[in-house]
Amino acid sequence: MLNEKEVCRVVDLNLLKVFIAVATQGNFINAAKQLSMPSSNVSRQIKQLEEQLNCRLIERTTRQMRLTESGNILFEQSQTLIRELDDLVQQISYPQAVTGTLRLTIPSEAGSVLLADLLAKFALLHPQLHIHCDTQLMPLDVISDEIDLLLTFQRGMQEDSSYHSRLVKSWQSVVVASPKLIDEVGRPQTAADLAKRPCISSLSALQGQPWIFIDHQGKQRNVMINSPYRVNSGVLAHAAAVNGVGFAILSLEACHKQITSGELDVIQLTDVKPAPIELRAVYASRSALSPKIELFLNYLLQNI
Repeated sequence: MLNEKEVCRVVDLNLLKVFIAVATQGNFINAAKQLSMPSSNVSRQIKQLEEQLNCRLIERTTRQMRLTESGNILFEQSQTLIRELDDLVQQISYPQAVTGTLRLTIPSEAGSVLLADLLAKFALLHPQLHIHCDTQLMPLDVISDEIDLLLTFQRGMQEDSSYHSRLVKSWQSVVVASPKLIDEVGRPQTAADLAKRPCISSLSALQGQPWIFIDHQGKQRNVMINSPYRVNSGVLAHAAAVNGVGFAILSLEACHKQITSGELDVIQLTDVKPAPIELRAVYASRSALSPKIELFLNYLLQNI
């Protein structure tokens, strides 16, 4: 398998960019349109690249094309290489400004509300930096989806150790329920008691079930709960808790008003407390962050 240094030594990087366009577009004609060159030139440059690497990259028929095993390996490993090279060239060309493209994914709903103004102000501070921001409920894979930085809410420890993450902000969580529901089903005293009562949980975000708590020794404890009502929205979960649908884990900040007014009551369990909800910045494991990612992270940490 070729590593990045070997690819740089034996390959014309302009040909590599043509190959990435073909692989991304799925055919030579669309790649030619993207590159603003004749399709015959695209075909010829792919052939030159295959000769330089001494292997077939694309299987071509009259009707379709597909990447060979070597082609898939090259495509997966070369995208980051080319993007970082482009960023480096732009940084050298414009040393006083951060340039290139910053690709972000942020949580939909709460993330958009929390980060909208910050992103807009950051964009104004760095007009030469292109910002592509997508909103997704579920986190995407940082590497395969070519995302520079993923901002995601989570409770408990991060599952994928191949990524690095940095804590951006943490919110205290509480178990809450309406007084009416507590009167009907009783007040749980322990996590085991809570598991037997109707709860409002996430359908898929925050890993859905189980609920994550911290015990008196500071260790994470996962509790499988009874969840007839499952939603992928903090707004829906909040409303359901106020209306007595079930017990919910919410950030204290989000439901402080309802707790004060008596619409919600905080449940204090004797053996555990809810793990805080955290906003984390997740990025692929690298020896050093690119300047644009480091700049945005520092701005976020200073202003959120």
